[in-house]
Amino acid sequence: MGKRPLMMVPGPVDCPPEVLKALGEQPLYPRNPQFIASFRRVLQGLREVFGASDGQPVLMNGGGLLAMEVACANFMEPDTHVVILNSGFFGDQLLRVAKCYSQNVTMLEAQLGERVALDKVRKHLDSSECHVLAVSHVDTESGVKADLKDLAEIAQKKGALTIVDAVASVGGEHIEQTEWGVDVCFASTQKALACPPGLALLMLGPRALQRLNSRTTPPAMVYQNLQLWIDSMQSYEKEETPRLVSTQATNLIAALDVALELIRQEGLELRIQRHEQIASHIREGVIALGLELVPKHSAYYANTVTTMYSPDKIHASSVVEQMLQNGVRIATGLGPRREELLRIGHMGITTLTDAITTLAALKRVLEEL
Repeated sequence: MGKRPLMMVPGPVDCPPEVLKALGEQPLYPRNPQFIASFRRVLQGLREVFGASDGQPVLMNGGGLLAMEVACANFMEPDTHVVILNSGFFGDQLLRVAKCYSQNVTMLEAQLGERVALDKVRKHLDSSECHVLAVSHVDTESGVKADLKDLAEIAQKKGALTIVDAVASVGGEHIEQTEWGVDVCFASTQKALACPPGLALLMLGPRALQRLNSRTTPPAMVYQNLQLWIDSMQSYEKEETPRLVSTQATNLIAALDVALELIRQEGLELRIQRHEQIASHIREGVIALGLELVPKHSAYYANTVTTMYSPDKIHASSVVEQMLQNGVRIATGLGPRREELLRIGHMGITTLTDAITTLAALKRVLEEL
């Protein structure tokens, strides 16, 4: 097997050795006191990275799409009026999932590189009924970051619940779920948390819990039923013999326990600052190489991913292939824009040296193509 390339994709990312060591241990019984203690630390650690002091964390085996589906399945009913804000591929995905559960879904779509203007959101909510406002915090196709604090405020004033895709932001972007009044955040582990994939994460605020309890029809599912998972999570935090919905992925949770402890040791604020600095360096380097960033304004820039247009008449996959030959793995676009866009991920344990190495390889590749 050849040398592993430097992973500069928008997930999954490289993991610290301590995390991988925890993943490779013998599995623990889910009611083992050692595992219960680890799980309790994880639940508290999730409150910290989401900025949700009053939040109810939920953790289940799965990934980001499962977390999205669970959020939609539990907070949407056929007559729920849902508004999706779309700044890229994952806005499209939110739309597809929401339509499975609600018959009243509206999408407000921004042009590529833009985000839906706040005034447009306000006007729509003023003139139309809205029970749920859903948005991706960072869309890893476009690299556009939503103005989450302002959107949550707009939704609250209209009595709408906010559902936020935080898959590509938690651990690398500022999220203050409690302070901003964000109701539901969902994520997974394989991006800025620097943990292997395989866990679906949700953080529920007080208004979300109230909404969940006021459904007109009970959820017609078992594994995705948040009431069951909330009961299990609360039993892990309060009881010696916790109740299970399904067997937990004990090794993945042990790995997440270590990953969250490493975040504590670095300091969440310092970690976010590191992400900001590396992202800025990547963007400056990309611009210096003559490439055009997709986000149209600096306020839209994300800390965790940089998206750019592939050079004229050069397929993005050709650039990605040549980068791999130079020891660095980056990503193409997604869906119909696969060959138009290049994406560089810089999250988790990415260093400034990694950014410099990536830009040097990109410079060589562009000179050769």
